[in-house]
Amino acid sequence: MAAEQRLALFPLRTVLFPAGHLPLRLFEARYLDLLRECLREDHPFGVVRITAGSEVGLEDGPPSIATVGTTARVVDTTALPGGLLGVRVLGERRFRVLEHAVDARGVVRARVEFLEDAPNSGDSMPGESGLGDRREVRVDVLVDALARLDPELLEGERGVPGVAWLCHRLAERLPVGLAARQSLLECDNPRAMLERVEAWLGKER
Repeated sequence: MAAEQRLALFPLRTVLFPAGHLPLRLFEARYLDLLRECLREDHPFGVVRITAGSEVGLEDGPPSIATVGTTARVVDTTALPGGLLGVRVLGERRFRVLEHAVDARGVVRARVEFLEDAPNSGDSMPGESGLGDRREVRVDVLVDALARLDPELLEGERGVPGVAWLCHRLAERLPVGLAARQSLLECDNPRAMLERVEAWLGKER
């Protein structure tokens, strides 16, 4: 049975993947308070993609959100001009939103269940054996594509990264829409992940 937890959510017009970095610029009091809460209690918040509505304000009601998001851990903060706070977060675990509501401060709070983590390193994802004998060849194609897009990214990796890690990093760097990235985030099947990213790479050629 998947573990359930209460989690504060940060709805954004973006998709955060596990092991992905995301810069934020905060100015709303509700999210500054949320950041302080997370730092004080040393726990993450959830980043979920907005599917309809606005990132700021609640005049038109809370935004509609995707059902799958990623927990985010604060890496560092920087004071910016104009009273803004720069925050860099690291994606950690995927989760599914079971139910959510807006609290008195305007922060979305949710009951979530954690999904099976996609590997962040060279570990194989369950089901990768189903990719067959061509797994290494297909993974090499992803590695080569990522090396062209971001040569420094692979320097710190030991061994050959896992399929999910490679697909997520490529999705962050390829010119694909948010709906496509969200679909990849929700995908648990390594073969399907490979096929989607291979199709994106084919359009780039």
